[in-house]
Amino acid sequence: MKRFLPAALSFAIMVTIPSARAKDEKWVEARSPHFIVVSNAGAQQAKNTANQFEQIRETFQRSFVFTKDRPTPTITILAAKDENTLRELLPEFWAVKGHTHPAGIFIDAAYQLAIAVQLFGEGENPFQSVYHEYYHSLTMPYFPGLPVWLSEGLADFYGNSKVSDKTATLGMPSEELIYVLHQQPLIPLGTLFRVDHSSPYYNEGSKASIFYAESWALTHYLMLGDKQAHRQNLTAYLDALGHGVSQEDAAAKAFGDLGKLQKALEAYIGSAAYYEIQMPAPSKLPENNIQVRPISEAEADAYKGGFLTLHGQYKEAEPLVHGAAQLDPKLALAQQNLAIFYYLQNKPADARAALSAAIDLDPKNALTRFLRAQLSSRESSLERNEESVEGDLRAAVAADPNFAPPYGLLAMYLATKGQQLPEALEFGKKGVMLEPGNISYQMAVAQVLARMGNYDQAWAIAMRARANTIDPNNKANADQFIEYLRQVKDSPATNGRFEVSVDSGGTPPEEEERSQDTEGDVSGTPAPNDGKLRADGTVTQVQCKVQVMQITVNTDSGPVILHSADNTNIEFISDLPVQSEQFYPCTSLKGHIVKVKYLPAASGKAQPYQGEIVSVEIRK
Repeated sequence: MKRFLPAALSFAIMVTIPSARAKDEKWVEARSPHFIVVSNAGAQQAKNTANQFEQIRETFQRSFVFTKDRPTPTITILAAKDENTLRELLPEFWAVKGHTHPAGIFIDAAYQLAIAVQLFGEGENPFQSVYHEYYHSLTMPYFPGLPVWLSEGLADFYGNSKVSDKTATLGMPSEELIYVLHQQPLIPLGTLFRVDHSSPYYNEGSKASIFYAESWALTHYLMLGDKQAHRQNLTAYLDALGHGVSQEDAAAKAFGDLGKLQKALEAYIGSAAYYEIQMPAPSKLPENNIQVRPISEAEADAYKGGFLTLHGQYKEAEPLVHGAAQLDPKLALAQQNLAIFYYLQNKPADARAALSAAIDLDPKNALTRFLRAQLSSRESSLERNEESVEGDLRAAVAADPNFAPPYGLLAMYLATKGQQLPEALEFGKKGVMLEPGNISYQMAVAQVLARMGNYDQAWAIAMRARANTIDPNNKANADQFIEYLRQVKDSPATNGRFEVSVDSGGTPPEEEERSQDTEGDVSGTPAPNDGKLRADGTVTQVQCKVQVMQITVNTDSGPVILHSADNTNIEFISDLPVQSEQFYPCTSLKGHIVKVKYLPAASGKAQPYQGEIVSVEIRK
């Protein structure tokens, strides 16, 4: 997730990046309760930056009750003393002459949050884009399904905030967004409310500017316009969405006539009378709450290489992460960031080796423990890794009780084994408590409940999760699980005791006759009502040529050979935390237990396979 606003409207002259940094350049690390600041601007500037972000964090958390006193992830900030330093961290913005340069950028990748900013940046609020994304990071775990216009409008509203010695100011008007509003026609509100992440208004640069500007203006109007008279309408809109009402119906219920609202918004923009929220500034941290120390060349390179890795700049990151590990073989941070360098490029063997080296140096690091467990859980020889998977996940939970990912994976892992289910349920619930809007953790709880035979609660959670997600992969995963529960409903094991409620999200269709055991594993090739067949078993062979793929699934009824003329058209689904951008079917599928839906091969034509693959659900 990356977004930036220009630090200045003028273009900078292209400058050649120096081949090596000055050897006498000194870097320091400042650690506060929620931030790690790494800077070449000196100890005092590093401390000031840590204090600034601590104050912004508290200001944001004061503003929404749902995150008050909740734990937040530690964020690493690289605070650059000048443009030359920032250019080394964000090389792509200087790669083309005339490219607008950001004052900073916020990155969310590999279960980490990182920021790069230029201190003493230009403009009234050079950190506005960074605050925008920081606001997203605080609210996304709770409300991932907010309408896009409101999500971006709130982020811009809070992003343009500032903390001075005595006062914190939120909702300051953005000159840049106001300029756009006066230069381009507004989007009709009915259209604005329907914009999603695939919409041209969200993705095309020429339209995104007016989309962001209008989303901010409408949010600002509803929050502060007419002496905050419209906040109750915004509250009613959110309440309706929370009860499963569609965006269109929620808008009609809360805002009434959209034509009148559009005219009111136009008048608000034309009046240029924008209010702000002012409150007492949070207190700065005491001196002893920020620990500052000089860091070695290896540590500085590890931090910079790690940031470039998360930013996807692998060419620039490679000499730094490798160099840091060579300069100081006992530096756990160097091994950790080297592992993530491999992890993000789908090189699991190299990543696992570096993770193991990092864990040997620092056994109480939750991130490295979790990542190693995640990689091990994906391997075809999982049986040999079971003890290390569970051990790493439990160590991760113990090392950082507020780090959510290990809880979700541990709940699913124990549920898949059918062991320690009450404990697995508690792990899943803790993941949901830390990130209430994370659908994968909700589905982990549903999976555990199903394993425990509590199908009614599992059904209710799965239906609610499906209704609250906008991500198609999450919807597909929920659909697969709900389909399993529908099969369980009519199985002899439940004998009709599992009641599907219309209120929980809809009436299930007529069920097909299937043989189903209590563990949810189906053998053979049953034929659903939609004409598709199923092959359930272990993938023993995978053959690929360009995008053509052929797999062999060893089922209880014997091997089934299946084919795809284009594997990019296959829907891959998993209850395991397999990230699609890191899953390569030709190299990753072999050894997995799968449920494959396929269409029978055309009759009257001899084929070396039984059917064409439609979807592959990875079970283990």
